[in-house]
Amino acid sequence: MNDPIPFAGLPHPDPSQASPWVLLGIADDTQSTFLRGPAEAPSRIRSAYDGRCFNSTTETGIELEHALSDQGDLRPLQTWDASAEIYARTIEEICHAGQTPFVMGGDHAVTVPVLQGLAAIATSIHVIQVDAHPDLYPDFEGNPDSHACTAARLLEMTHVASVTQLGIRTLNQDQRLQVDHYADRLHILEARQLTSEVPRLGHIPERAAVYLTVDMDGFDPSVAPGVSHPVPGGLHSRQVMQLIQQGHWTLVGMDVVEVNPSRDINDQTSILAARLLHEGIGYAAGAR
Repeated sequence: MNDPIPFAGLPHPDPSQASPWVLLGIADDTQSTFLRGPAEAPSRIRSAYDGRCFNSTTETGIELEHALSDQGDLRPLQTWDASAEIYARTIEEICHAGQTPFVMGGDHAVTVPVLQGLAAIATSIHVIQVDAHPDLYPDFEGNPDSHACTAARLLEMTHVASVTQLGIRTLNQDQRLQVDHYADRLHILEARQLTSEVPRLGHIPERAAVYLTVDMDGFDPSVAPGVSHPVPGGLHSRQVMQLIQQGHWTLVGMDVVEVNPSRDINDQTSILAARLLHEGIGYAAGAR
């Protein structure tokens, strides 16, 4: 068998080649509460989205062959604080170079240092979170850096203007207290409210800076089985693809997290994660 063409041929073969869009893996699942495995996702996403099977053009007709700079994978250090500092600094450097980061996790905790690094763009950011879980615990079993606390940490950041959560279906009483606390900046559309297209999200201003974080367990397990925390009744791929393609904002970054290749079936979840990033890069390229 021929070697795979990574990520459908979007990355430039010369890693030093500058591009407005940067692909970055953060291969860290140290803050997972249940299973390990998402640390293996970045390399699996690249290889599963093989250019021999998938081409480099988006659904909307944006051609992205060799248009992407792949900066490889960051891996955890001895402590979370040390790791998070490196992750945030890398994102800062990407921003200072005038580039837009597209990140492959890792568990959902990696989104926190990514947003810390995005403070470098010096503008308020609206976060859209696709997820089965609200991740609003102040701490989880004593750990404030757990992937179960991601949204709580984002809402503490002064440059995060709002967090909009889509597909939630595990909101418990402990986290409802956080919903009340952040009522002016937190918007939740539970999965049971999203039986057709995702609405326009009119509370996000026209051309506002948006960061999209997609926890792959936000999808129904029939669509994305390769996750550590599958929850029935989730979103479908077309809903999230249309959310990306029909946005009215400026996409300043995006991640896909919580792919667990050891639980996947025929790379179904890895391929969907790659396709979402592909369409996100196409949206950013079309706006540019």
